[in-house]
Amino acid sequence: MDARNSAAVALNILAYVFRLCAIALCLLVIILCFSGLVTRLGLVNFVVDLSRALPSVIAGWGVIASPFGGIFRLDYTVVAVVLFVLDFVCTRASRALR
Repeated sequence: MDARNSAAVALNILAYVFRLCAIALCLLVIILCFSGLVTRLGLVNFVVDLSRALPSVIAGWGVIASPFGGIFRLDYTVVAVVLFVLDFVCTRASRALR
């Protein structure tokens, strides 16, 4: 394989990883909107660890009570949008290299 094809494949794989992480964050935001669902699924420690992994500038920003008894995490939503944008950029760059 030549270098351009290798770079295109690597960018395509990176785009899939970004997309999967963004989809997982979107699902987590939806799960967090419902009270008690996080504890039933055993995701409390994961949510705490994920909050600690976020940069301090955005961590905990925009935590809003949802009408379903849970919370809406705007910081997770912003990170998911950034991951979707990175997915789009990697996909476009991969297509440009081919």
